[in-house]
Amino acid sequence: MPGLRIHIYVQHLLGGGHLVRMKIVAAALADAGHRVTLISGGMAGGRPDAAYRLLQLPAVKAAPGDFSVLLDSGGAPVGDDFKARRAAQLLQWVASGAPQALLIESFPFGRRALRFELVPLMEAVAAMKPRPLTLCSVRDILQTRSGERDRRTVAEVNAWFDHVLVHADPAVARLAETFPLADQLHGKIFYTHYVYGATVQPGAPAPGGGPVVVSAGGGAVGFKLLQTAILARPLSGLKDRPWHLLVGRNASPAEFHALAAQAEAGRGITVQWSRPDFAGMLAACAVSVSQAGYNTVLDTVAANCRAVLVPYSRHGETEQQRRAEKFAEQGRAVVVREQHLGPARLAEAVDRAARLDLSGCRPPRMEGAAQTVDFIERQLLQRAAL
Repeated sequence: MPGLRIHIYVQHLLGGGHLVRMKIVAAALADAGHRVTLISGGMAGGRPDAAYRLLQLPAVKAAPGDFSVLLDSGGAPVGDDFKARRAAQLLQWVASGAPQALLIESFPFGRRALRFELVPLMEAVAAMKPRPLTLCSVRDILQTRSGERDRRTVAEVNAWFDHVLVHADPAVARLAETFPLADQLHGKIFYTHYVYGATVQPGAPAPGGGPVVVSAGGGAVGFKLLQTAILARPLSGLKDRPWHLLVGRNASPAEFHALAAQAEAGRGITVQWSRPDFAGMLAACAVSVSQAGYNTVLDTVAANCRAVLVPYSRHGETEQQRRAEKFAEQGRAVVVREQHLGPARLAEAVDRAARLDLSGCRPPRMEGAAQTVDFIERQLLQRAAL
């Protein structure tokens, strides 16, 4: 049933993974012939696909170490007037677009700092006639929260949302593992499988040549990992291989130049800004060294490359650590805890990863974008038949 009006709301606060995932979903919906509007509230995230419409709210990001404090694009705390303007703009865009389906990424499981605009939005949507199909979209693993917050989340999901789309393969990660009250969501949960958008020729499963690729996602919090990799190279059995360091676009020019200057002391190390062919680089590498964000881990799986995962775990964050452990249990990766990161430990992890045998690893299902399209179409078809 082509031609459906579908709105997607996404807010990334630190890395850009949430926006990347929703862009993949938006593109898949548009490719299926639907009229898609993606509303983003984070820092500008590159050009949209020409097939869908991208609307940018006045951008906000999280304060360092505190996701409850919002900053504007200039780094100043946002005030009540700013919030009121954003909330009004969001309401106007959704109301004027009259979507038949509305997909909200993370909320109410996360993004609680955005309640000032999301609660009025959901209340307004509930009063629309006809009311849009309302969907919550979450990734494979949630950040651990308090029991009271979980109970409030259950109440809000059951009041405002028709379904919860979990972008994971349930054979790898189930919502109940990180959201203990999942059984109280009254049959709303649907596993789409992982959302992945790149096309990659998998690497050979047997150990071979190739460089070591060290990446830091968006780059906002990966500077220490890149610094440590430079010091780890001469200690590794792979010290004679090229090591390529990819700096995320959220890193500052000063950080990039500092890494480049540090790398000059050792031959065979290149420092570059992140590249669009990242997934292809992984398919040809000996070992990938990275954090454990959703998209980066899927890149390593799609490329079938051996990995060292150094999950971001500052300020009580648990999501990346859990994901890293999941894929290490499958034999795909070696995990180094961020608090234990040092040159010798990273070099030893790279050497162990290079010896991993991936031949028996079962890849998770990653057709989440297509499954999301199919699910939304089926739900709206059922509504139309009533």
